[in-house]
Amino acid sequence: MKMFIVILFLISSVLPSSAQPIDSLMKKGNDAMKIKDWQTALSYYSIVLKKNPAETRALNAVGVIYIEYKDWEKALNNLNEAIKYDTLYAKAYANRCVVWLMMKDIEKAYSDIDKSLKLDSTDVVAIISLATIYAYVNKFPEAFEVFRKAVSVDPEYIDIYWNRGALYLHLEKYEEALADVNRAIDINAGLAKNFYFRGTVYKYLREYDKAMADYETALKLDPNEGEIYVRRGILYLTMDNYAKAVEDIEYGLKLSPSLKASVESYLTEAKDKLNKSK
Repeated sequence: MKMFIVILFLISSVLPSSAQPIDSLMKKGNDAMKIKDWQTALSYYSIVLKKNPAETRALNAVGVIYIEYKDWEKALNNLNEAIKYDTLYAKAYANRCVVWLMMKDIEKAYSDIDKSLKLDSTDVVAIISLATIYAYVNKFPEAFEVFRKAVSVDPEYIDIYWNRGALYLHLEKYEEALADVNRAIDINAGLAKNFYFRGTVYKYLREYDKAMADYETALKLDPNEGEIYVRRGILYLTMDNYAKAVEDIEYGLKLSPSLKASVESYLTEAKDKLNKSK
């Protein structure tokens, strides 16, 4: 399952208090975003927007959350509102570019990223978005040149290596992809995504033991991430272990239903082969 890893960013039992000032609520929402606790973050930003519907920071953040949920319409609505209230909000243009890209509207994506970079030429997220656009339209040399610029701006920004590594993987340049994901692990060895990404690279390198070990590490770091089970299930399919492939892919889809379209063919293949082997 070769996927472009398109840029960007435990539900709390205690509901946030509406009496808190906006900056305090924004900070708590941002802290929740950092650990991918989207629902808690959304609850804080929702209170901010009840207090001030024109709070562009909250509108932009909610747009990013809906990008994570793959709800393009709600993401677009919130980002449009952020830009309406602040036409010079570079990050909102960069994030809206991601939505246009996922909606396959390349012209609008390029227009937004051009606006974003004119407003802030050092925004690494925007730079990576531009590289992603180039990759999407098969302008690979241009994409790699932009990735090099991103590294020069912030060599510790981990998304650079995820996205460039994904492009290398797409181009079947597995050693280069491996080098990028190893760099990501050097930056932060506590992220599950690093290991399930590297596990996928090892799968294509036919180093199945290493791939399995990385998936196991990823699950220890984040046992509720459906994509890890799906990717491990595809590895089991490659290794002709059809029962485990079906089990993992089905469980992964239960945790992350949004992956269904991209992995349904693998699940069908695993089930067919399992039935034939009985």
